[in-house]
Amino acid sequence: MAKMFDLIIINAVVVTASDISACCIGVKNGKIRALVDSFDDEELSGAEVIDAEGAYVMPGGIDAHVHLCQDLKTGPHGLGGECADNFETGSLSAIAGGTTTIITFATQTRAEEDRSLLKVVETYNSRAEETGSYADYGFHIIIVRNDQDILENELPVLVKDWGISSCKLFLTYETQRLTDSQLLDVMFEARKNAITTMIHAENGDMIEWLTGKLEEKGMVAPYYHALSRPPIVEGEATTRAIALAQLIQNPILFVHVGSVLGAANVRRAQTMGLPVYAETCPQYFHLTWNDLKRFHSPTCFENSKMICSPPPPPSTSDHEELFVGLSNGTFTIYSSDHCPFRYDHPHGKPSGVLEHPESMEGETISEGHDLKNLLERKQGAFRFIPNGIPGVETRLPLLYTGALATGRISPQRFVELSSTNPAKLYGLYPKKGALMPGSDADFVIWHPEKSFTPFHLHNSMLHHNVDYTPYEGMEFVNWPRYTILRGKVMWANGKVVGTVRDGQYLKRGPSQLSHKSPRTDKDPYRVANWLYE
Repeated sequence: MAKMFDLIIINAVVVTASDISACCIGVKNGKIRALVDSFDDEELSGAEVIDAEGAYVMPGGIDAHVHLCQDLKTGPHGLGGECADNFETGSLSAIAGGTTTIITFATQTRAEEDRSLLKVVETYNSRAEETGSYADYGFHIIIVRNDQDILENELPVLVKDWGISSCKLFLTYETQRLTDSQLLDVMFEARKNAITTMIHAENGDMIEWLTGKLEEKGMVAPYYHALSRPPIVEGEATTRAIALAQLIQNPILFVHVGSVLGAANVRRAQTMGLPVYAETCPQYFHLTWNDLKRFHSPTCFENSKMICSPPPPPSTSDHEELFVGLSNGTFTIYSSDHCPFRYDHPHGKPSGVLEHPESMEGETISEGHDLKNLLERKQGAFRFIPNGIPGVETRLPLLYTGALATGRISPQRFVELSSTNPAKLYGLYPKKGALMPGSDADFVIWHPEKSFTPFHLHNSMLHHNVDYTPYEGMEFVNWPRYTILRGKVMWANGKVVGTVRDGQYLKRGPSQLSHKSPRTDKDPYRVANWLYE
């Protein structure tokens, strides 16, 4: 007789975005087939059985903000950043941290050969196919041009043929930011195609002005990166982007919101009934400006390891206010913004020295040069340091340790932030982010809390291709025991058991969270509703 199930999970405390229940799960052909109180011997026969031992079983994590295989060599001498992780190493790290789905970025540049968004996606996709992926994956498209013919003709094709239903726009970085009118051009076309608009909200002019003033004072070491981006920089940009989006009735998602000011602006817009959403990341709950002077002194270049944008908040008091945003719905999703750069590679953090003329004066750099010695002697300049830190593997354990185990959020809210809402926002629900019959059998199974011994994390324990973690030495109170992708065990008891070609590309649909507000949509003082008459 044919077996009824391929995989059965028993003694599970099943957590969804709405409920917690003690039950068992049956999986067949990569899909959830049954959730029941128990299985009889006939149902158990021939199935692989995992005993959760009373631990939480949740939908596999969905990390909707991961940078892999991106070349960001924008420095004056052609160095700058190069992502340390490709799809193989980055997805391996994701799986080891309980994440079964990642969404990465195909990046348009202002170069003429990148004018076509379709070509950008095809080129980026080849990088994923070259190595394969341990996790299922999809793409966002980063748009840095407002070519009307491309937007009108290619956005519908991206949606139809590639299932790409999200784009990211920048208000900062000279090579990527758009003016307000350019932002409106792209958002207007995105709205027509039900494409979720993601916004990196930092005021680029404010940052450039502050950076210039800091440089005049010789304040160029890594620590001063934070001073060039105080919270008001994000506060202004979120206010402006909300106004632009409201003008043309376009739903927006603010990525990596890291300031209390930015979160308050989002909350205010949500209270008005506007379709405004926010993503936040672990670094804004576990790091502060002080971490940018963690190593030896504020002028030590090793502090470049902690640079990301927006930077962490100034103090730990901000953490508590941001935790409130996690619990009360201000933050829609919780992603890693995994943007990995090595410290021992010239296309990583050291470009902050190698690109800085004052640091390199009198230095001769050749193949095989002693990079470590150079970095110990020079402070570099924060302007040239690639912005980004690794975190795809530590995302869920940090949320568990810092928010779930401390009672700041409920288990259901944990699932909502880390899996269900990303699935809904990016057109994957209920295939992903759900534990119901017919959904993909993606699970993260935690250790039973009573039997797990807390430990202090060291980078050598992680699976990314990065030579440090910002969370070195931090104590963790749990870690995924099993990660299961479409019914296949990928990670079990500290070991990778899946293969790199197990991951599949995901075509996505429109957001299931976007909505209209009848009251605000008819306000002639705020909305140009005649655009759609």
